[in-house]
Amino acid sequence: MARQIIINFILGPDRSSDIHRIRNFGEDLYRHCRNDGWASISIADVDRATNQLRVSIRSARRVCRTAQMIERLLVQHFLSDLAQLSEVNQRE
Repeated sequence: MARQIIINFILGPDRSSDIHRIRNFGEDLYRHCRNDGWASISIADVDRATNQLRVSIRSARRVCRTAQMIERLLVQHFLSDLAQLSEVNQRE
């Protein structure tokens, strides 16, 4: 089963600023996923992101660790108040 963490963002009144911050966060998340090797996110999806990002995780044992990494990055990018994480399991 493929696992994903979906990050939904609730945009504030300054939508364009929030979207810019989300994309900067996404680029940082992309780098962390690439270096980690257990999770992945498409840079094309990051470039198109407005209110959602999806991170694919290769192992069920890495879901918690990946979620913690995402939460740390959200705090660093001052997005933790705009973001909500959820986990999805998909049949392959």
